[in-house]
Parts: sequence; structure tokens; C-alpha cells
Amino acid sequence: MALQKWEVFQNEATDFLNDYFNIDFAMEGGFDATTSEITARKADKVLTTIEAKFCPAQAGQIILLSDGTKFEFSDKSKNSSNVYTQEIIEYLNANYSSFLGTNSATIPVSNISYSTLFKWVKTVYKQKNVEWIIASKEFCNLIADDTLFVPLDEIENYFDISIVFRRKKTGNDHIPGKDLLDFQEEMDLINSDYQIKRTNNRYLLTLNSKVTNFNIGTKYLLSMTNQDCQYYIKKKDMNTNPNVVFQLNLKDNIEFQGDRFKKDYNL
Repeated sequence: MALQKWEVFQNEATDFLNDYFNIDFAMEGGFDATTSEITARKADKVLTTIEAKFCPAQAGQIILLSDGTKFEFSDKSKNSSNVYTQEIIEYLNANYSSFLGTNSATIPVSNISYSTLFKWVKTVYKQKNVEWIIASKEFCNLIADDTLFVPLDEIENYFDISIVFRRKKTGNDHIPGKDLLDFQEEMDLINSDYQIKRTNNRYLLTLNSKVTNFNIGTKYLLSMTNQDCQYYIKKKDMNTNPNVVFQLNLKDNIEFQGDRFKKDYNL
């Protein structure tokens, strides 16, 4: 299966940093879409973490619950709630009737300050120990002139930010152990020659050859890793939830602050 552009960019950005600096950069998580961080290491010591964004890029989302009168934060969100999350939810509840009937169409949320939105993004990324961001409108053949590389704390100088309200599936999640037997029954109908192992609370399926169909029955699917013939087992989300999605768009004042990075980490 061909890689998507954002996947190509993550690999290209990692290679670009490795060529530019005399330390080791590695993309974490393989092709697991929940992870887009590059780790910088020197002599096996982690120096910092870098967020990679092929723009325009989603910068996070808040998944919501609705009881028919108000929205609340859902624990299905990938990130924990913070003060800026609550400020956004308060705005949505103050205008609840404008969002209540939304089915799948997106509604721009335009009356929340850019300051609040950027603070939300920074807070979420800092929880993942991100200190720098690398971004570009190009997904391959990167050069310094078209690649942004700046500290996370300065992103408002280089990006426009927006959010939209929409209803969508919350995303496929790693299969819980209680569903593993059901998955195996579905998998046996397709191919019974496989191995499953658990690592870091995730289940990995290993086959003797690459799959051509990533769907396993109607409830499960396989997600690529950075190893041939090895896949994460995921359970499809069958529910539709309201959520708020953040998006970053690069401005034209692109700057690659390589010298500052070297100075900050004594390279």
C-alpha cells in the first residue's frame, strides 16, 4: 500500500534532520498514526522531541459527549483536558443550539481567540515532551528554504490556526484484550497461519506475507508498522461523536533555525 503524503513527510523530515545535524533522529511509532514525533538523541541520551507536520495539518482534537443540553469532555480524547479545553467547551455550550443539529458537516468556530487555540496546542504537545516543530508544505525532497524548524513556544509567529466543529468517528483504537478471541475467529476465516504478541499494551499480528486487505471482518482492521508482515490489530469505531478539530497552516515566513537548535543542545 502506497504511503500517504504525511507519512512520506515524516520519513523525509527525519532523514533531513539526520543529514543536517551530527546526532541521531528517529521517528517514533513507525506508521502508527497516533504518533508524529521525532526523537533527537546524542550518545543514547534523549535531547528533545520534535513534532512533524505536513501542512496544512491537523494539530489535535477534542472529543465531546452530548446529553442533549450541553457538551462535555470525553475520555475518548487522545489528550487530557486542560483549562483551554474547558474554555472552548464553555463557548460551544453558550452557543449549543448552533451546533446541536450538526450531522457530518463541519462548522467553523470563529469566536475563540487565537491565543487560546495556540495555548491549547502548546499545552497538548508539551504533555508529549515536544519542544520543537518541523513543518513544510512540501512532503518530499526537503530543503532548508521550504522547511520550518522552530521552537514550539514560537509557533504563533509561523502558523495560522483554526478550529471546526464536526461529528465523526473517533478513530480506530488498539484492540482490547477482551475482543482478542473474537478477532482470532475472524482472522482464522482469512488466514490461520499467524502469531499474536502483546507489547506495550498493544497487540501485534505477524504473518508470513503482506496483506492486501487490511479489513478483518466488519469490526477489525490491521495497521502498518515499520516491520514487513507485522501489523497492529485495531478495533473499528462504530460510533459518531461530536468533536473539535484544530488545524495549522504555514505562513510564508518559513525559517529553519538550525543554528539555534545546535546552540540550545550544545551540538
